[in-house]
Amino acid sequence: MIEVREASGTEEVMLTEDLQIAAWNFSEREIAPHSALVASQHSGGLVALAWAEGEAVGFVWGFPAFEGGRVWHHSHQMGVRPDWQGKGVALALKRFQRRWALERGYDLVTWTFDPLLTKNARFNLGKLGAWAARYYPDFYGLRTGLYAGIPADRLLVSWELEDPRVRERLERIPPPPEPEGEPLALTRGEGLGLVPERLLTPSAPRVYLEVPPDLDALKASDLGLAETWRLFTREAFTWAFAHGYRAVDLARRGPRVFYQLERSER
Repeated sequence: MIEVREASGTEEVMLTEDLQIAAWNFSEREIAPHSALVASQHSGGLVALAWAEGEAVGFVWGFPAFEGGRVWHHSHQMGVRPDWQGKGVALALKRFQRRWALERGYDLVTWTFDPLLTKNARFNLGKLGAWAARYYPDFYGLRTGLYAGIPADRLLVSWELEDPRVRERLERIPPPPEPEGEPLALTRGEGLGLVPERLLTPSAPRVYLEVPPDLDALKASDLGLAETWRLFTREAFTWAFAHGYRAVDLARRGPRVFYQLERSER
C-alpha cells in the first residue's frame, strides 16, 4: 500500500536528495539540496513523500508561482525510485498534490517535462488530463544523469484542477487514442531508425506529431539522431503553439507514438 503525506521535519526532507539521485541518476552537483526544499516548505510550498514497505519511494516538491496577477502552484520536481516506477506511486503523488493545492485555494498546477520522454507525456496529458502550449529550449542546461547528452528542452504543463476532463481522467484513465487529423511532420523508418524529414503547415483543428517511442534507447543507439529529433520537435512544437495548438494527449498506433495537438479556443 502506498501512503503519501507531507514531509515532517528536516530529516524526512533530506530523503529527497537520495530519491533525486535514484530517479534521475543526477550527480550531487545537480540535485536540489534539502535546504532549498526546507525553505520552500516553510514559505508555503509542498514537500510530500510517498511511503511503501516502510521506505520513502517517491516525492513531489512545489511552491507558489505568480504572474500577471494570478497565483498558482508550480510543481518543480516529482521523482520515483526505479524499482517502484509503474506501480502507481506517481499517480498517488499527483492525487495528493491536487488535494493539497485545492485545499489552499489553488485551481492551477504547472510543471515542466521533457517532450521526448513519451511515458511522461502520456502520464501528464493522457492520464492526468493536463495540457501544454509553451516550449522552452534547453530550459535547465542539465549535464548529468537521465537528461544528459542533448539539450534539456521542456514543455510547460498546465493542470487545471477543477476542469471536468481532469476529474474524469483521475476517476477513469482511458486508453491512448489513435492519431486522427493532419500530420504536422513527415517521417520515415521505424523504431530506433525513425527519422524526421520535414515539417508541414496543417490547418485542421487536430494534428498529430510523431516522435521516437523510446528516447533512452535512441540516445544509447545514436546520440546524433536523438539530438536531431530534439531540434526537429523543438521547431514543430514552436510552430504549433504559435498557431493556436496545444498538446493534449499522446496517441498510439501499434509501436508508433504521436502527440495529439488541438486548436485551443482560449
